[in-house]
Amino acid sequence: MNKKILAIGVVIVLIICSVGVALLYSNNGRKTSSVADFTAADLQNMTWGDVLEKARGKTVNWYMWGGDSNTNNFVTDQIAREAANYGITINQVPLTAITDGINKVTGEKQAGTNSGGSVDLMWINGANYATMKQGSLLFGPWADKLPNTVLVNWSVPSINTDMGYPVNGYESPWGTAQFQMIYDSAKYSVSELPHNYSELKSWVVDHPGQFTYDALPDFFGTTFIKEAMYELTGGYEQYQSANITLDQFTNMSSPLWNYLSDIKPYLWENGKTYPSSISTTYSMLSNGQIGLAMTFGGAGIEPMIKNGQLPTTAKVYCMNTSIANTNYVAIPYNANAKAAAMVVANILLEPQFQADFINLTGNGPSIDVNALTGWRAVEISNVMSSLPAGTYVSQSELAATSTPDVSGYLANYLQTLWDARINTG
Repeated sequence: MNKKILAIGVVIVLIICSVGVALLYSNNGRKTSSVADFTAADLQNMTWGDVLEKARGKTVNWYMWGGDSNTNNFVTDQIAREAANYGITINQVPLTAITDGINKVTGEKQAGTNSGGSVDLMWINGANYATMKQGSLLFGPWADKLPNTVLVNWSVPSINTDMGYPVNGYESPWGTAQFQMIYDSAKYSVSELPHNYSELKSWVVDHPGQFTYDALPDFFGTTFIKEAMYELTGGYEQYQSANITLDQFTNMSSPLWNYLSDIKPYLWENGKTYPSSISTTYSMLSNGQIGLAMTFGGAGIEPMIKNGQLPTTAKVYCMNTSIANTNYVAIPYNANAKAAAMVVANILLEPQFQADFINLTGNGPSIDVNALTGWRAVEISNVMSSLPAGTYVSQSELAATSTPDVSGYLANYLQTLWDARINTG
């Protein structure tokens, strides 16, 4: 009898253990925490030590655009190794479009998967951020709890707003970029180049065929047009609203379309066709077909010179107004590893990794380098001082010319009007 009771007890224990293991590895085989997740309200009463404790042993599924090998290597090498020191594993999920990640979170919400989600961290900005925020798909606020958030200058408009949408602690920055002009120093000196859009018009007329811009909806072509719009229509402030109609925008932007029509005959190929991508534009600059191109970075063009996209004689400078925006990471509302995602976001703000990011990708820092002291200042200054003269614009000059991007939905208006008024062959 005792043996039978013992055998039954063993079976019960095994069943309980099996159920426990099944629950622990639920969610399509992904290990989940046996400890209840925390809410944004809970977070406000937690210390950073609490966050670190909850983060240990977790895997962060980071959904991000995977089109740049330098950025991919930065995440899977430097950041992953540092995260491992906190007991965190990073699983990079490369995407061709970040909307795939948004659709994943949206689908989980519709299915009622409000915890233990597939996505822990996302690289987003602009309209994608607005879509997730408005759809209640984001966890937060949380960015203000990161120890390294003190290194971020949150008073800068291009950081505290994401293409017109307030960040309010739902995103943390990890890199910056700013619109700049590239020229071939073998053909021109920077003193003879245009520094505002009125001067650009004169320069284009005097140098027919030496300038063009990418066809919309290409990001670079769109940003070029936004900058011109700012200068020609009285500044960026009027475009920060989220409630501008197409008719209102058409009237507000009228001087822009007159300007683009005026310069069109003097562009490459007389403005009858436009490059389809920035890589094509860079090839044209390298081949001597044009004398001016554009970039969107924060630490210059040296990486593009090294990989042969641009000629060794290429240099860069800023117009008097220069659109800047920020790359952010955000945490979905149903993320399985919120604490671990926060730790990864904090690592991204460490000066040594900001320096690595600059060196590897040409992106700019998301921290205030002028506020750094001691070894932290050295990390950044060593990278910047190693760049060849003329291949980057100083952080102080970038800051002096920086203007925020417009609300993301206005890009659709720009596309509509450009197709109707300019892209007519």
